[in-house]
Amino acid sequence: MKFVDRHRELSALDRFYRSPDAGLMILFGRRRVGKTRLLTHFMDTRGLEEALYWTATTHSAPFQLRSFSQALIQYSTRFGAPPLHSDFSFSDWEAAFRYLGDVAARAQEPQFIVIDEFTYLIRNNPAITSVLQQVWDHHLSQKPQLKLTLTGSLLGMMEREVLSYQAPLYGRATSLLRLRPLPYASLNELFGERPADERVAIYGVTGGVPAYLDLFTREATFVQALEKQCFAPGSIVLSDPALILHEQLKEPQVYESVLSAIAAGFHSWSEIARMAGVSENSLGHYLKVLQELELIERRDPVLSRRGGRQGRYFVKDHFLRFYYRFVVPHLTSIERGYLAAAVKRIYQDLRAFIGAYVFEDLCREWVLDSAALDELDFHPEVVGSYWRRERGVSVQLDVVAANRREKRLLIGEAKWGKGLVGRKVLADLIRRSQRMPQVKEGWMVQYVLFAREGFTEAAQRMADEMAARLVTLDEMEQTFFRSYAGSAL
Repeated sequence: MKFVDRHRELSALDRFYRSPDAGLMILFGRRRVGKTRLLTHFMDTRGLEEALYWTATTHSAPFQLRSFSQALIQYSTRFGAPPLHSDFSFSDWEAAFRYLGDVAARAQEPQFIVIDEFTYLIRNNPAITSVLQQVWDHHLSQKPQLKLTLTGSLLGMMEREVLSYQAPLYGRATSLLRLRPLPYASLNELFGERPADERVAIYGVTGGVPAYLDLFTREATFVQALEKQCFAPGSIVLSDPALILHEQLKEPQVYESVLSAIAAGFHSWSEIARMAGVSENSLGHYLKVLQELELIERRDPVLSRRGGRQGRYFVKDHFLRFYYRFVVPHLTSIERGYLAAAVKRIYQDLRAFIGAYVFEDLCREWVLDSAALDELDFHPEVVGSYWRRERGVSVQLDVVAANRREKRLLIGEAKWGKGLVGRKVLADLIRRSQRMPQVKEGWMVQYVLFAREGFTEAAQRMADEMAARLVTLDEMEQTFFRSYAGSAL
């Protein structure tokens, strides 16, 4: 897959590399998000092919020290150091890090050094962060040519051992870079010839994670990619969920049960506990850990008290949400090779899933991007959704943006079905919104309908009368593209 986006990240790397002082960058992000590709692309475009790039593994601590020692010695021969025996290893990591600083000091140009998957070193040798901190403070930080980058995929470990206030390396990094999945707008560079609704489906499965996007570039259609790439024997789609959880969590089976329950559409505390087979008293621990890893998130109704009883939990990671909602129930068929049948059943249920989760999320993103482009009548302080049950009556509003100071609201409805959306949908949205306390209090409201394809003439007339906005998927994409182009400058 061609390299796309990452304009801000490449600029940050360039500033880091060109700094006149010694640099320590911490680059972290989930598995498959493209950390290695980002660094190698930066090195290729800046002519740094001879930089030292070493990747830690899950091997024993002595093996890893020897492996790094060999890579460092080979690198140092560029600066006149003699080659050593193939079995050579520094006595400890302090000696290796000190030698690294001495090598960098011999260079005339900045020396870009990468230790990839640093968290694997921490797991085998927890003291290594203290060792590096001491060597950095007293030796490496005085070597202005040294530009050292540490990467990690084990987010919980990075937070505890590198980023937290109690961590030895806290405050030593001169640059922190959290690599996120690609935004929806970047998919146009990869799938610009595809229909817009197919881009939405691809985004719903991959969440913009480059390694998963790559699978969909290999086939002509979404369905073909599911069958021939995603569900093929050995596919990362089938193996990654276990790796993501087992690498970072004790009791991964319990966490999988919690994720499966939430992905299946059970969002309240009691529902999740019941479906996951976990007591309500112990569920809080599992939810807290999954939130810290950014695999799930808690949402509260817009303008409600945070932490109230109405809070709901959602799977935040798009790929895991798709995996536990659709792949796990069909694993038997997939593993037995009945791929076409499994894809057919999954695709039948996918439309409702995209409408309820992916498209609604994109509608809320549209509000944020429109506000950033100054294309809304007000600037929201908060964007989300709203739900409430009162006197046996439930109200659900897909998109709600609010500005408390100005007492203004944007209330929207997302419709993913095929065909034109009629005026009854707008009338029903207005009726349901009247149950929201702020609407009753007289806050100014703008209504917005979002549709996959378009609207009837009757809906357009009513929208004109109500000063409501009607936004198609094509129009949403144009907003995303404008915002994306602006952020790349």
